[in-house]
Amino acid sequence: MTRLIELEPFSASSESIRNAARHILDNPSQSVTLRAPLTISGCIALSMIESALIDLGRPYSRRFSPSSVENSGTLIDILDTHDADIIWNSEEAILSLNPTIVHALDGHKGDGRHGRLSPVATAASLMEELSPDGVRSIRLLPFSIAGNWLHDAMDQTYDPVFTIIRDYLQHIGRINVVPLPKVPDPSVEMLPELDPFLLEGLTLGWNKMDIEDQARSLSTYFLPLLSSERPSTPRIEELGWHRILAPDWSRDLASQLHDLSNDWNRSDEVRLFASRTVDKLVRTGRYE
Repeated sequence: MTRLIELEPFSASSESIRNAARHILDNPSQSVTLRAPLTISGCIALSMIESALIDLGRPYSRRFSPSSVENSGTLIDILDTHDADIIWNSEEAILSLNPTIVHALDGHKGDGRHGRLSPVATAASLMEELSPDGVRSIRLLPFSIAGNWLHDAMDQTYDPVFTIIRDYLQHIGRINVVPLPKVPDPSVEMLPELDPFLLEGLTLGWNKMDIEDQARSLSTYFLPLLSSERPSTPRIEELGWHRILAPDWSRDLASQLHDLSNDWNRSDEVRLFASRTVDKLVRTGRYE
């Protein structure tokens, strides 16, 4: 089966990721230290790699930046401050997962389309290399595109990296991509301009409509958003027609990330909340 690392956006980072994974697998008694920024993306990236290490039964420790690390084993440093290469330092056994701008695909005119490969996505590719069949790893794979969804690139233009990863996850059966009325329990608070009662009626009548009526009804429902600066047109399309559901989820990915963001902003002890969030994602594979 194809893995994330074989997709075009990962081509520049695949060697570093594979070398780091090989080093970890070849040194089963060596502890792995994970360090990530104190952000939602940092938590999700941490949970990806921790899930793989738990599936493997490997010792590890968790750190949030800023923090010093006495690295006596392998260090995986998840960064989210500026675009840079993904680097595996074999001498010091340090893998730096930076956000990076990558070639995603070629346009119709042969022009290259580029996008941002987030540390969440590269952490997911490392997770797949370490534990492709692990229970926890499989459960968390739908969060591979969370970093792209959380980034403001989605508010500016079409994100080819997001679309490629989403289509890959659908192709391998890890997610279903459904319109909003097919989501069992969406977070209606994330779109306060829209009437939740209209959505309830739309949901009840959805399966009785043909495709044209569904398209017309959903477009009409989202019409109030078109006069607003946010969300962007690409986000409106994703929120209307491309909601991401794993087979055992009742809330789609966008709703879960919205809820997580709200809880994060209300938290008085962010570091403790972040650690508990990672624990929850590792344990259940979702934020519901």
